Amino acid sequence: MAVYKYSVKIGEKSAASQSHDSDASYKDLGEICRALRGKSIAACRKILDEAISMKRAIPYVRHSGRCGARSELGGQKGRYPKKECKLMRALLENAVANAKHKGLDEAKLVVSHAASYKQNEFPRYRRTWAGSNTLGYGKQAVWGNYMTARVEIVVSEK
Repeated sequence: MAVYKYSVKIGEKSAASQSHDSDASYKDLGEICRALRGKSIAACRKILDEAISMKRAIPYVRHSGRCGARSELGGQKGRYPKKECKLMRALLENAVANAKHKGLDEAKLVVSHAASYKQNEFPRYRRTWAGSNTLGYGKQAVWGNYMTARVEIVVSEK
């Protein structure tokens, strides 16, 4: 198993957590990271829980093609990435536990850094060819790669 370094320095008043080879969309994880960055732990938990229960969408800024507008976001584009939110919730709890172990106060913690990366891409083919009525024309009918993601989160005392 490879050791992955963090993309930022972890100081004395910070704690971190990361997940690699996750079976999740790195694009969705990136949008969730954007929504969590700079917020307190309580606010982050609320955002993730509301997205999991489909009460409030995660705003999509960068990967927002063919994305519907949400009334709860004031007409802004957004989605409900439940699987990725559950992964980020577990990662956030791990980072908070690491911070508590370092002796940091949970009430003062803020997400200072959150990022996701595309990690591996494995070629994946369909076993049987599907007709054009099913999938469309061309290479997309038989081609669909499997991608994994790496995500990291750093919490710091304010």
